[in-house]
Amino acid sequence: MKAPSVIGRLLPDALKILEQSAIRVIETTHTSAPRGVPSGPLRVVRERFRPEGVELVVAASVPAPEERDESG
Repeated sequence: MKAPSVIGRLLPDALKILEQSAIRVIETTHTSAPRGVPSGPLRVVRERFRPEGVELVVAASVPAPEERDESG
């Protein structure tokens, strides 16, 4: 059985998919954009499959500049 890709999925959905596929998550790392305050739901931005399971890197979405500052 081929391991499913969970890139771009919300973290809870990704974890459920991997669990249903009997793939163990061995590590989850958080990252953020270089600018702005991360907010919003966590999404998987990278996955590394290892013999013992998968490592996930997740990030929160960052609002676009026009959404963050409507004053001017």
